[in-house]
Amino acid sequence: MLMMTIPEFLAGIDPEQHSTNRFYTVLYFKKASGSITIDNRAHQLREDRIFFLNYNQVYHLDPETSASGFVMMFTKSFYNHLYTGNRLIKSETVLSDVPVFIDLKAGSKKEHAGAFEEILKEYRKNVLFSAEIICLHLKIYMLKYLRTASSGHAAPLLPDHKKETVQNFSELVNRHYKEHKTTAPYAEKLNLTANYLNSLVKTQLGISAGTLIKNRIILEAERLLLHTTLSVTEISYELGFTDNSHFGKYFKSVKGISPKSYRDHKHF
Repeated sequence: MLMMTIPEFLAGIDPEQHSTNRFYTVLYFKKASGSITIDNRAHQLREDRIFFLNYNQVYHLDPETSASGFVMMFTKSFYNHLYTGNRLIKSETVLSDVPVFIDLKAGSKKEHAGAFEEILKEYRKNVLFSAEIICLHLKIYMLKYLRTASSGHAAPLLPDHKKETVQNFSELVNRHYKEHKTTAPYAEKLNLTANYLNSLVKTQLGISAGTLIKNRIILEAERLLLHTTLSVTEISYELGFTDNSHFGKYFKSVKGISPKSYRDHKHF
């Protein structure tokens, strides 16, 4: 999770180049002039307009852009840092089809600004449970975004069949990631072929089904390494690995370092 001002964000990108977004990104323009092009479609920047960039979207801000406001950037794993019992918000699947921008009306400006301020306040603290508190505030904020996008109606649109299938797959992964580490068992539970399931997940989320499974396993490994006193060997068995060596290689293939090094460096 990263949070910064719009000017700081603008200073960190090349105004002459198109950038590929590697996170979920929310840009809150409190004051603005200029334009932003997202996936070859230009949008005017306006006061109290908020943009949502999904994974792998290509964007370019007009070099003459002048703006104030805030930027939130977060990963799928951070959004999933805490799970809720509500199927609509417990997984990042709900973010797969978020409208590209919303315009705040007088009645919603205070609500959105307050949500950003709460997240920013906790972000600057960076103390015990900050990640958990930020994650909860973030989930709440995205619901506010979706509610505003649907013209004030709290009830979201019903998901189509493909999105619902991906949501069901994600829920199965949350329940069975310790037992099943490949796509085939989940495809069987959903009465699909592994190839078709992988295609659905890739279309909806931009990653393969296998990567989603691996990300969930690694997320749990990070939690156990940072927030428990279990040994690396105990964690490997807790996650369903047959030996410590296999777990170490699996973890390093994603994080680039060993589980022990990750714990010692206290990555947050």
